[in-house]
Amino acid sequence: MSTQQSNTFRDFATESEFMDDLLTGVYGPRQGGARIIIDAQNAATGVAKTSLACGMARGLSDIFGYELEKDDFTLSGEEYLNRWREHPGQEQPSVIVLDELAGAGAGGARRSMSTQNVNLGRSWQLMRKKRVVTLTTLPHWGDADAKMRRFADYRLWCLAQPIGYFLPYKVTAGFADGDERVRGYDEGRIGFPNYDALNDEFYQHVTAKKDELLESRYFDADKLAGGETQQETMDPDEARKEERIEIAQDLRDSGKSLREIADVVGMSRSWCHQNTETPTENDE
Repeated sequence: MSTQQSNTFRDFATESEFMDDLLTGVYGPRQGGARIIIDAQNAATGVAKTSLACGMARGLSDIFGYELEKDDFTLSGEEYLNRWREHPGQEQPSVIVLDELAGAGAGGARRSMSTQNVNLGRSWQLMRKKRVVTLTTLPHWGDADAKMRRFADYRLWCLAQPIGYFLPYKVTAGFADGDERVRGYDEGRIGFPNYDALNDEFYQHVTAKKDELLESRYFDADKLAGGETQQETMDPDEARKEERIEIAQDLRDSGKSLREIADVVGMSRSWCHQNTETPTENDE
């Protein structure tokens, strides 16, 4: 079974189990945001990942009553974080696109200790504090480091053939090992419009930004935006502590006891208590 393409991305919102899940997370008891990674079959290029991100951003903004702006389309990790800080809180769901994640200082093991990457991962962990839906694109799921994959909520896999369709997956993490897992939906592939052909203003805007990146001497979106260089890294011990704190907080927010959390992160219950916050009522 497949959902047909349409000229407006919202057309399939009420027909898709994936969209039902997504909107339940935003409007249900958790009142939270979502972290979505968009990648491609066989890491293929030219399969409309950016078009899908634009369509999702437009459709969700329409549903949320949020006024989408060009500044909501980012290429740099620093640009994304700055925009995320500017977004409204719990009172208003909103959307940000981070196009070409691997070029924004967040992908690849060689940058896994970067301050930018740790900050980006932490913003994803704290996404529940705001109702922001983040849409990121990258060639392949494996191009994002483990921290980003673990905090992702959904993976949208763009098909190489036929172009203009994707398969949605729900991302879960095993409690014992924290490794991410994905499960598909029974609804099959979902179609989306070609926003390039539609001459969409947001698609044209982000494409122009990517062209600027390609023509720059850096070919690094963080540097182009005035962010950190690859040499600016965190101390390895500090980075490991940050990662433990992120995992511990995520588990605490999911309702795990301090004893259970301590077993997972390999630290004492007092350490877990001191380095995490008690979930608020909206987070539970």
